[in-house]
Amino acid sequence: MEIIEQPAEASGIAIDLQERYGYWKKNTKLLYDYLNTNTSKWPSLTCQFFPDLDTTTDTHRILLSSFTSSQLPEDEAIYISTISTSKHLNWASLNNFDIDTMEFKPDNSIKFPSKHLTTDIRIPFPHGDCNSAAYCPQNPDVIAGASSDGSIYIFNRTKHGSRKLRQVQTSQLPYETRFVPKCNLDENIPDTMEVLSMDWNVQREGHLLSSYSNGDIKLWDMKRYTTKNPNIEQTAIDFNFDALGTNCVSWMPSHESLFAAAGESNILSLCDIRKKDCEINKMDMKYHSDGINTCKFNTFNSLLLASADGKGRVNIWDIRQLDKEPVSTFEHGSSISALEWNPNLETILATAGQEDGLVKLWDSTNVEPIFVHGGHMLGVNDISWNAHDPWLICSVSNDNTTHIWRPARSIVEDA
Repeated sequence: MEIIEQPAEASGIAIDLQERYGYWKKNTKLLYDYLNTNTSKWPSLTCQFFPDLDTTTDTHRILLSSFTSSQLPEDEAIYISTISTSKHLNWASLNNFDIDTMEFKPDNSIKFPSKHLTTDIRIPFPHGDCNSAAYCPQNPDVIAGASSDGSIYIFNRTKHGSRKLRQVQTSQLPYETRFVPKCNLDENIPDTMEVLSMDWNVQREGHLLSSYSNGDIKLWDMKRYTTKNPNIEQTAIDFNFDALGTNCVSWMPSHESLFAAAGESNILSLCDIRKKDCEINKMDMKYHSDGINTCKFNTFNSLLLASADGKGRVNIWDIRQLDKEPVSTFEHGSSISALEWNPNLETILATAGQEDGLVKLWDSTNVEPIFVHGGHMLGVNDISWNAHDPWLICSVSNDNTTHIWRPARSIVEDA
């Protein structure tokens, strides 16, 4: 089944990208088993499928945001949206075969869910631009929002209503707590203290890593929260990793103390919060260039770590030998904003193009992509795999679009 909606207006987009989009759109029926495109007022810098699934309606929840670049602060928000990919509808039988079109079609008695993303909850963002958002893995109702003002705001989803889009009363704080460096409490935040990334610990509830544009890495502990003071200033770990900026921190899924950090100086290190200086193993800087933008551990094998840089190179490392050559290397073709390992398929990962607007799917045992999603006309900001559907993925772009798509199995499984 395919659900295709119109993308954002193409004004201001290069002619070659518009032409590429035209070719892509003509071939969508061949390329995808499912495709849903949605346009919003502002781009989202983040997307994340929630771990739950309503199987009765095949409804998935997705965490999104709006990024106004300080143009309209009242529009800055975090959203929880829902979408049904309609896998619960079983109508592909001979009784539903249309001989004229040679396609299976539903009968008139079948009630389809909405074709659009539906906003379930809107959480106004308190201050600054929302650079990213992520739910706590042990309690998905707890959501962290990373701000350009140097703070991390923690929200409780249950206090923001459902489907009524209720606004928080002006007399109440719009967040539960705020992780904020002591120097930032006066609100005069230096540009160098912008939050660039964050990651919840899947082994230890309430532990949140964050990295900053001044190169700092901080570890916050939700257990320090008290109702008397919503501001948490004290960190469990606090050190400078890369003077040019630390772009990404990522916990090892199978360990409560180990994490990887990547910086603008092409530094990639394995860190241990139990050690005084944290760092225990560092990659040779010659294997990356133009800054390492992101790094992620393999979901199935935590000894494998992928990193991607501003030139579009992806390296896969054995963390026991970061001082050696990478296990494998492949080229996306332009700067990479995000990469994600597939939580269902061990060797599959996706990369998002910061400049070319392409999402490429890879089998890490091969140097050529097995699928290229070309539906975005500007840079892709984030991507997220679905935990319940092995090939379902969400991508968000600077062209204000959110795409939920599943490549044709005939393409990816025969690659």
